[in-house]
This record gives sequence, C-alpha cells and structure tokens, in this order.
Amino acid sequence: MTSTTSELKVSAFLAYKSIAKGNKGTTLLTILIMALAFVNLMFMSSLFTGMIDASENQVIETLYSNIVIEPKDDETYIMNPDSILKKVDSVPGVLGTSAQYVTASTITYEEKSGAWAVRSANPDDEIMVSSVHEMMIAGDYLSKYDRGEIIIGKEVAGGHGGSLEHLSLGGVVVGDTVEVAFKNGVKREYRVKGIFDTNFIQSNQLAYITEKEMESVLGTSDMASQILVKTKGKGGEDKYVEQFIMLGVHEDVKTWSVYAGIIAMITQSFDAINTLISVIGFFVAGITTFIVIYVSTVSKRRQMGILRAIGIKESIIVRSYVFQAIFYALCGCVSGLIVMFAILVPYYTTHPLIFPMGDVTLVIEQKNTITRGLGLISAAMIAGFIPSWRAVRETILDAIWGD
Repeated sequence: MTSTTSELKVSAFLAYKSIAKGNKGTTLLTILIMALAFVNLMFMSSLFTGMIDASENQVIETLYSNIVIEPKDDETYIMNPDSILKKVDSVPGVLGTSAQYVTASTITYEEKSGAWAVRSANPDDEIMVSSVHEMMIAGDYLSKYDRGEIIIGKEVAGGHGGSLEHLSLGGVVVGDTVEVAFKNGVKREYRVKGIFDTNFIQSNQLAYITEKEMESVLGTSDMASQILVKTKGKGGEDKYVEQFIMLGVHEDVKTWSVYAGIIAMITQSFDAINTLISVIGFFVAGITTFIVIYVSTVSKRRQMGILRAIGIKESIIVRSYVFQAIFYALCGCVSGLIVMFAILVPYYTTHPLIFPMGDVTLVIEQKNTITRGLGLISAAMIAGFIPSWRAVRETILDAIWGD
C-alpha cells in the first residue's frame, strides 16, 4: 500500500511539474476546449430534458391534470361524482378537483367544419386543475352560468397561426356563431366567447362549454365522464392513487403519464439524439486530449528516457500523463458548469425557447451532470493513456538519443 501511494505521489508530482512548466497558452486552450465540449454535452441534455419537462407540464396543466378518475370499464359515466370529489378532496396534498363531461362533436362555421372533442367545465372547479383560463388570446373564459356560449382552442378557430390551419374553421373570431352537432344527435348554436392558445396542439383542439349546458345537451344530471385531480407537485401521483382506492374510490384511477403517449415518443427520439451528440462530444474531447498528450510526449521524449534511466517506473510516467488528462477534464467540467449556471440557465429562464410543446428552459439534472462529467473524464483518461503508453514502449537509449 505504501509503495502504491508513493508511486501515485510521484506521478502526481510529475504531472504537476509538466503542467506548471508547460506552455500556459496550450494549457488554457485545452481547458477551454474541454469546457466547450462539456457545455455542449450539458446544453443539449438540459435542452432535451427541458422539452420533455415542458411537454409533461402541458399534459398536466392543459389536458389531464395529475390524476384522472374515469368510469369503470362497463359504464359510460361516473355516477354521483360529488361523493368521489369529497373523498378525494379530503386527501392532504390534493389542490383541486373538477368533474367533466367529454363528448365528440362536429363544429361548423359557414362552409367549414371539423370533428373535435367538447368538454364541460365548472369554471370555479376548472381553474383549480387547469391553466386554460390563463391562456385566452381573445375574448373571455367561461362563467359558471353561461348558456349558449363556447370557448375554443386556436387550432379549432383558425386564423391564429396554428399548426393545423388547414383543418380549422378558417378564422373564427369572438362573437361569431358556430353550430355544434354532438354525437347523440343534438345540434346547438353557440356564440364564441373566447379563444385560447396553450401552445400545445392537443389542448388547442378542444372546446369548452359549461357543465349545465352540457347536461342539457346530454340529458344527464349528477354524472361525469372524468374527474381531474390536481396534486401538489409533479411526481409521486401513485401514492395519491393508493389513498383514493383506500378511501373507497372504485372507479378507474390513472395518473397523467398513462395519457402522455406523445411524451414517450418524444423522450425516445430525444434520447437517441442525445446519445449521438454525447458520443460525438466525448470523441472530440478525447481527440483533443490525445493530441495535447501526444505532443507533450514527443517533445519530452528525452526527458522520459532519462527518468526511466534513473529508475522511474514506466507505469509512474504513464500515470502522470493520465493525471494531466484528468486535470484538463476536471478544469473543463468546472468551467463548463460555471458557464451553464452563471450564464446559460439564467438567460434561458428569462428568455425561454418557444417550441410546439410550450416554453422551454434548460433543466439540469444531477444524474446527467454526473454522467457527462464522468464520461468526459473517462474519455480524457483513455486519450492520455494511449500516447504515453506508446511513448514508454521504446528503449531507453532510443528515447534519450532520439533513434
């Protein structure tokens, strides 16, 4: 153990001397390249994580909240939803609940029509589980006792720069009248009270009318197609599901992730892209370190021969260059983290990137930071080992005399 410790100390000393006596410009440039490689790895990973996080938040905030309670498989509606709401609301951590009707419809305006889902909303409850009321781009949100009025997403209305403009109603504005044909055959005309834009295509293809209006259309009372439950924070919804079941909620209880199929596809695509970019980043960092160490071993070839001649083990010399490579990588990681936390994260928090799934900021995860840091250091170690190992393989005389 003492011998190994002594050898490590000698390797560390040689590495220190090599860096201290080496060209300062080359050292700084190498650290800069390593820092840029690390920033690139972290930026893309944080961006993809931010996009996934934004998509998940949109599903929660504008579509399904944290938990959805649906009818049993053999039933169309949840009967007596008020009793379920009381049970669910009694659970600590539940921030709000909203019972909704959901039905298919065909909405027509002048010569254009399309099929969209219509949801009912009790505005007093809905604002506790959804952010749609904060995203009106024209007109107003529904009031509890509104009848004969509807709010629609921009993908339904058209004329607001939507992604599916060709499928929209072609430019409905607040005050226009649209005809809604519900799947049960009932047709009603509604005045468009407001248009919303959640910056999420799925949510923007919805329309809302009040709960009382929907009950008059469906001929129902004291029922619901689904109950949305808002909980404190994202994650840990399973524990709430368990508590609901223990309280006697026997309906089909699911978390938001069950409905986030699009998020799963996005995650798979981003993971593949992220892996490719990471491999390229590690390769670039490794090549940079290899070149620096290789040049160092060539320029110090005679010095390495003398060290071996006076009894310094080859393993100690190789290890000293590996230590140099680790030094460059560590400095690059630290510098990269400073750039990320001091410059990039604050900037993109203030100026988020606009994507179809919402406003995206950089989300730095500890796991990704550690993985990429260790990956960069590993790449540098390999790149430091190869040229130094090749350099000590030649004979001492060849190293000293340059033959």
